[in-house]
Amino acid sequence: MPYCVSYKISFTAAIRIVCSGILIFVGLTFNKAYAQKPIGRFLTDSVELGRPFDYALSYYHSPSDEVFFPDTAYNFYPFELIRRNYFTTNTTNNRSLDSVVYTLVTFDINKTQKFNLPVYILGKRDCTAVFAPLDSVFLRELIRTSTDSLMLKTDTKLMPLQQQVNYPKILGYLLGLLGILGIIYAFFGKWIEKQYRLFVFARKHKDFVSNYKKVIRGTLDSGNIGKALVMWKEHLEWLENRPYTSYTSKEIINRLPSESLEESLRDVDTAIYGGILSTHMPAAMNVLLNKAVELYRKRREELAINS
Repeated sequence: MPYCVSYKISFTAAIRIVCSGILIFVGLTFNKAYAQKPIGRFLTDSVELGRPFDYALSYYHSPSDEVFFPDTAYNFYPFELIRRNYFTTNTTNNRSLDSVVYTLVTFDINKTQKFNLPVYILGKRDCTAVFAPLDSVFLRELIRTSTDSLMLKTDTKLMPLQQQVNYPKILGYLLGLLGILGIIYAFFGKWIEKQYRLFVFARKHKDFVSNYKKVIRGTLDSGNIGKALVMWKEHLEWLENRPYTSYTSKEIINRLPSESLEESLRDVDTAIYGGILSTHMPAAMNVLLNKAVELYRKRREELAINS
C-alpha cells in the first residue's frame, strides 16, 4: 500500500512538470514571435547628393505594447531629415503593425553609407530601444573625373557689375561723424563760435578796405569821392551800429572828434558840393580810411573780450 501511494504522487508530479514545460514552451514561442527586431530599409539602392530619398521603418508587436518611433529630435547622421509620414496601426490576428517612412537627404561624400533606426518600447519603468538591422545605400557619382583632367580657361570675359550704394554704411559714417562733431562742440563750441564771429567781422572789414582803395586809387573826381564817402559811412554804421549814413559832417565830428578828420571831411564836402578839388584830396581820403581802421580795431577788441 505504501508503494502504491508513492507511485501515485510521482505520477502527479510528472503531469505537473509536463504541463509546466508546455506552458513555458508556448510562452517562449509567443514571446519570440513578438520580440523580433524592427524592419528598416532604404526604398532605393543608390542616392545623389542633395536629392531626397525614403527610408521605411516598420515593427510588429503585441497590441498592448506602447511603441514610439524616432521624431525630428533624433540624430539621423549621416543624413538629414526632411519629413516623415506615419501610417495608421494595422492589427491582424492579434499582431499590430506600425510603419513610418522617413524622407532623408545626404551631403556626405562616402560611397557607401550605412544606417538604421530604433523603435522604443515603453516598459513599466523606462523605454527600451530596439534597433533595426543595418541597411546600406550607395552614393551615385554624377561626375567621374580627376582634377588633373580639368582645363581652366585662360581668357575669361568679366561681366561688369552695376555699382550699388551701401546706404547702411554711409548712414553709419554720418552718425559717427555727427557724434564726433557733437563731442567737439560740447568742449570747444563757444571758442569755435567766437572765432567764427571774429573771422566774419574781419572778412567784412577786409572787403571794405579793398573796395575803398580801388575807388580812391582811381580818378578823384566828385563822383568817386562821393562814392567813397558813402562806403565809408556805411562801414562806420556797421562797426558802431549808429546811423552814420544820415549824419552830416558836423554830426560825425561831434561823434568822432578829430582835427585831421574834420579837415578831411571839409575837403570832401567842398569837392562834392562845390566841385572844388583840393590837392590834399588823396591824403584826406586816407585819413577817412585810417579812421575806419581805428574804429575796426577797437570794435574787434571789444568782441574778443565780450564773446
